[in-house]
Amino acid sequence: MKKQTRLFLIVAMMICTVGAFAQKPFAGKITFELSAEGITDPNVAAELAEQTMEYTVMGNNYRMDMNVGIDMSTIANGNNKTYTIVFGIPGYGKYYIQQTEEDLKKKQNTVKYDYKYSDETKTICGYNCKKVTMTVTDLETDEEISTVMWVTNELGLGDNINFYDHPDLKGYPLCTETKTEINGESVTVITTATKITPDKKVKPTNFLLPSDAKDIKDAPEELKQMLGGLGEDDEE
Repeated sequence: MKKQTRLFLIVAMMICTVGAFAQKPFAGKITFELSAEGITDPNVAAELAEQTMEYTVMGNNYRMDMNVGIDMSTIANGNNKTYTIVFGIPGYGKYYIQQTEEDLKKKQNTVKYDYKYSDETKTICGYNCKKVTMTVTDLETDEEISTVMWVTNELGLGDNINFYDHPDLKGYPLCTETKTEINGESVTVITTATKITPDKKVKPTNFLLPSDAKDIKDAPEELKQMLGGLGEDDEE
């Protein structure tokens, strides 16, 4: 009887251990690729198809890295509600633009986010996703932009990971379909996750501002002009 009791305890402990590992939040990398529907210019279509976005995610945080002629990273920290864009520019070094929680509140007061959740499903990279239609309304002009998203709840990421792009969205989008205009054409730009890789090496330090990055306000004037005057509005 004692042996049986001991066996049951061991099995119960194993089940609890497996459950604990299964419920551990996801940390790793997600690769997204871009494509477009409705575009007739083959050069633009090819340029989009060459772009990839590498997301590093953990808890409430993500970091997106891509190259658009210059190295660019966006770091969204859902714990302290900061959103930072870092530019790596040959010959100049790294510069950043950061929006704080106060800045984001001002921005979000001018728009309204509505989500329509559907039971329609799709499997992306082995994860079950449900269709969600997001409508963003500009409260000053009443202009609306709709985005179809395929959202999974199976990654175990934090509730605040979407605070910047999709505030209050439940789940994490592995595919987005956004209608926009490119060279006068109505085009649907699609970003789709093509690879999801767990990575135990991802740490909270991955989402910190690089120590060698400088505020864009301190950049040379010629660099600000190269970047379209970024940072000038903040200077008084």
